[in-house]
Amino acid sequence: MSRVPSWLVARPVAHRGLHSVHAPENTLAAFDAAIEAGLPIELDVQLTADDKMVVHHDTDLARLSDRPERIRELTVEQLRDIRIAGTDQHPPTLTETLDFIDGRVPVLVEIKAGDHRYLRAAATFSVLGDYSGPLAVQSFDPFIVGWFYRNAPEVVRGQLAGRLADVRSMSWGTRLLLQNLAFTTVSRPHYVGYEFGFTTKRRSWLIRRKWPLLLWTITTRRDMDRALTLGDNVIFEGFDPSG
Repeated sequence: MSRVPSWLVARPVAHRGLHSVHAPENTLAAFDAAIEAGLPIELDVQLTADDKMVVHHDTDLARLSDRPERIRELTVEQLRDIRIAGTDQHPPTLTETLDFIDGRVPVLVEIKAGDHRYLRAAATFSVLGDYSGPLAVQSFDPFIVGWFYRNAPEVVRGQLAGRLADVRSMSWGTRLLLQNLAFTTVSRPHYVGYEFGFTTKRRSWLIRRKWPLLLWTITTRRDMDRALTLGDNVIFEGFDPSG
């Protein structure tokens, strides 16, 4: 099994921060809540029009801000004026976010798949250069993860996978290969993050023969208890994992 830092499996990881109505996902308010609880943070980054990485899950602003623009169409300065879910929070840049977290808890940075995959990887790494806190990068795109293997092997990296049912543009064959981690010869991950609802005992056993396994996204205490019999840690949301 691949060796990873102990923090990666020590405590449940808060999916997009410890978010709530008043602290929306992937905002500094949600990250502050996770830090207050002493929980590691998982967050997502997207590429902006000026080739910077901003913390946001979706490719567009429709769900969280009721606006039609795509993140890739807006600059960092334009995004500062966006408000998330009716709060005073805006999509923070990755630089702003890491400055805020400042090593107080570990961070898992998911680089969202999309156009210019290597630019996404390089732009993320350019922010990580001076960061000294515990951190890992992860992505569903094995070529993004592989970029770190080739260019920044010191950065802990994870390969994400699962059902991938929502990726409609993907061929059946490619989906099957990704589901079965066929591209790990490219990404060379330190760990795997796999969809809990698509994980069987046999699949988890096969994965854990080679890598530590984080299961996502866990939404109940009951599911967490089961997930921890299959994997080494969980990425959770919507409940108190210490309760």
